[in-house]
Amino acid sequence: MREPAVWVTVASTQGSVPRDAGTWMAVFGADCVGTIGGGHVEFQAIAHARACLAGTPVDLQRRFALGPSLGQCCGGVMHLRFERVDAASVA
Repeated sequence: MREPAVWVTVASTQGSVPRDAGTWMAVFGADCVGTIGGGHVEFQAIAHARACLAGTPVDLQRRFALGPSLGQCCGGVMHLRFERVDAASVA
């Protein structure tokens, strides 16, 4: 593993959402691999993951309602899980 990352997984969904449960992305300090659906929900998930990488205490599970308040039109709900991984945790 090249550097620490946060593994963001769609843990569960309700209603209309851009990606299914089990979808993932890895967030590194400067880039990402994969996608959880794009848009504002992904932007907020990346910011949350980078706060985790910076050592800020953050919730490891978050609920996102994909409606007007988030700038998403899907109308469903995504529950995301955030897991910090580094070389020591995967060895």
